[in-house]
Amino acid sequence: MGVDTHALRLLCGSRAKGLSFSSTITIGRQGYHLLKASDLCSALSITAGDASALLEQKFIEPLLKRLGAIRIESLDYSAFEQATVVHDLNEPIPEALKASFSCVFDGGAIEHIFNFPQAIKNCMEMVAVGGHFLGVTAANNFMGHGFYQFSPELYYRVFSSDNGYAVEDMLLCETDRGAPWYRVEDPAALGRRVELINNRPTYIMVVARRLSDVGIFKITPQQSDYMSAWGLTKNPSASVSRRKRSAKSVVAKFLPRAIKKPLKRMITGRSEAFQSDAYRRV
Repeated sequence: MGVDTHALRLLCGSRAKGLSFSSTITIGRQGYHLLKASDLCSALSITAGDASALLEQKFIEPLLKRLGAIRIESLDYSAFEQATVVHDLNEPIPEALKASFSCVFDGGAIEHIFNFPQAIKNCMEMVAVGGHFLGVTAANNFMGHGFYQFSPELYYRVFSSDNGYAVEDMLLCETDRGAPWYRVEDPAALGRRVELINNRPTYIMVVARRLSDVGIFKITPQQSDYMSAWGLTKNPSASVSRRKRSAKSVVAKFLPRAIKKPLKRMITGRSEAFQSDAYRRV
């Protein structure tokens, strides 16, 4: 997909929070997508001339340098965009790439790779302990864009302590310029599924930190609500979350829909699709 205003905000915001781009590899050679010079001026506090020069470069390596990158690599299936590493992520990565980067950035490539478990494992293995994976990819209403669309449940289970990771941020936003961001709760913590029905293309964005070098997917991820149903959940508050939800449902069912919807929007500041308490506007 390339770096648009939302990906730019994620990159710059992550740098402001201390994420290191010193050694970065991008999944696919990433370019710019519908960015204006004014977007870069605002995000990087640079002149219009410098912003235009960045956009003229086509690919984002100069942007990453602005964010502190010293070593920059790009990985792709073919050399058609002159990626520095040519490798099929459907297959395991070479040992030399493992734990080699402070940041692995997927700006919209992973959904195009058929063998997702192997591809995401490869990305995770390339991150050094203490480093980060940053992803901006397809959630809702991207059918036909790639092989897959992804959910918070998937990424929370993938970037788990079992795999040596912790999610530092999980966000959803519709792709429109200026669309609001919503921080997404872990379904396992809520004790229920986190779902979304909307009518706009929607990104899922994840920031995950590698905490330890453990065997990734030695324990196969399972969907959290099934783990709870099987009595295998690690979350003792799951049943409490269900009770809270039930109480809210009892109250809500007595309110007419014509009143309930605008009331929710007024109280939460969230658009209709994001009314669930699983979403918190950033």
